[in-house]
Amino acid sequence: MTTVNDKELEDLLGKCSAWLPKAMEQVGCTAPIDVTSSVCKRAMKDTLALLFSESFHFVRFQNEKMKQLKAELSSTKSQLIENQKWVISLQETIIREKEKKLEGVETAVKSSVESNLKEQFKSYSEAAAENVMVCQADGLTDPETLKKVVKSVVQEEDRSRNVVIFGLPEKKVENVEERVQEIFQEIGLKPTLQASRVGKISKEKSNRPVKVSLSSSSTVHQILRQARNLRNSATFSKVYVRPDRSEEERAQDRLLVQELVKKRDKEPGKVHFIRSGTIQSKDKSLE
Repeated sequence: MTTVNDKELEDLLGKCSAWLPKAMEQVGCTAPIDVTSSVCKRAMKDTLALLFSESFHFVRFQNEKMKQLKAELSSTKSQLIENQKWVISLQETIIREKEKKLEGVETAVKSSVESNLKEQFKSYSEAAAENVMVCQADGLTDPETLKKVVKSVVQEEDRSRNVVIFGLPEKKVENVEERVQEIFQEIGLKPTLQASRVGKISKEKSNRPVKVSLSSSSTVHQILRQARNLRNSATFSKVYVRPDRSEEERAQDRLLVQELVKKRDKEPGKVHFIRSGTIQSKDKSLE
């Protein structure tokens, strides 16, 4: 298909623009509005013949170009429709791919949750079985004893996904979870959590510990590994993160933390920390 380019259109317009003044001059008019049938009758036969010949070819040429422009417009519309169809098809493909990815993520999450639950139940059953065997060996097989054993196992498993924070100053009005997130962000972590103060408010205005529940025991291990870096923090150097323990173990931990604070105040030239249930110290130069 022959196409009309800009140069051809410019030439056509140029010829038309030049021909109109020439035609008016031939019939003795100075403005297009003056060209009437009566004026043309006064023109010479040769002049009219020339003007008719030129106008005929101009109209013919314009007619050919208009046909070409119409064909090009139709082709452009068809191409535009095809492009739109292609865009719609591409969008549908993208949506399908996203849906596949979402299905894959959903399947992976379900698999992970199921696996985690299976491991937890396996852990419960194994621990319960172990404790039941001990009870049987001791002759303690009554239902109440077994119920206490299972409850103890479940509580121990729940505590494996918790940590307890000591030394966080308590305020009358506070968002505990936001403050705990600030502590974890200080050591480069941002886990999903639930947190609350534990224990009764004391008249001595002591800071109650904060119990933090996390998504898994692996998150707990990661936090406990990083928690030692808090001693280098300008804001949380007196905050301590410990594993969640039973009431008896928490009481021992509180005593250890109190002793640790005193030791740090007495010997600021050394690094003091709790390891394996004891307070250990070393020179800062060895850090």
